[in-house]
Amino acid sequence: MKRVALRMVAVIVALSICLAPGAWAAEKDNDDNLASNAGLGVASFVCSVPYGAVKVAVAILGGVIGGFTYVLSGLDRGAANSVWYTTMGGDYIITPDHLRGKKDFRFMGVPPERPRDGQQ
Repeated sequence: MKRVALRMVAVIVALSICLAPGAWAAEKDNDDNLASNAGLGVASFVCSVPYGAVKVAVAILGGVIGGFTYVLSGLDRGAANSVWYTTMGGDYIITPDHLRGKKDFRFMGVPPERPRDGQQ
């Protein structure tokens, strides 16, 4: 139990360190500074490595759960698609534009709207 708590604290500290350059860059918003761009590039890479691993794991798990949803819902593709789009969609890497706040960041995707009964 102590190990789990220690790992959670390490993840929180790592995320705090990764998000700090984003807050700083959002305040500055100076695109011609080479050091700032390099720092944001490194920060986006450092943040993308653990985030990408978690995102891929969520996508794989969502693919499996979506398959079960498809079978258990009586082969309803719409139900399975809502699971697949939600878990497999979204951003897989963190870019400098995400850290600057110029681009919205989405962990989960958005399923397409299903037509209501009687609507096309």
